[in-house]
Amino acid sequence: MLPVKWLAGLLWMRLNPPLTPDIFSLLTNSIGRAALDATARPGLLQPWIDELEGYVSREGKFDKLAVAYLPLSPPPVFWDYKCRKCRFWTSGTCSLVNGEIRPTGWCAIWVPAPGYRAFTWPQELRKGDW
Repeated sequence: MLPVKWLAGLLWMRLNPPLTPDIFSLLTNSIGRAALDATARPGLLQPWIDELEGYVSREGKFDKLAVAYLPLSPPPVFWDYKCRKCRFWTSGTCSLVNGEIRPTGWCAIWVPAPGYRAFTWPQELRKGDW
């Protein structure tokens, strides 16, 4: 169960969005587009990736709070949503988010790495890659 303070913080941010993009729109765009890209509409994800990378090149990296970074990932649905399995994870760091990022973390702009197919997480679990 999520702490009440964290939920209250998300509600406050939804009612008073920060100057950076809204967390809820980021989450809907990243996870929603990735799911559609993997199932019904291939190619839908690339414009979103370009938009995220363009934002970072213009404005700099996102703060952890702006993308709802968590040190632990939520339970898998389409993919195992860990930072180390994200497109933007390189050599122990994130190319879009400031600060120390844990390999087991997650944020609202998580996008599957190239070649990471949907619904493969049960096989990963059996192999011990959790």
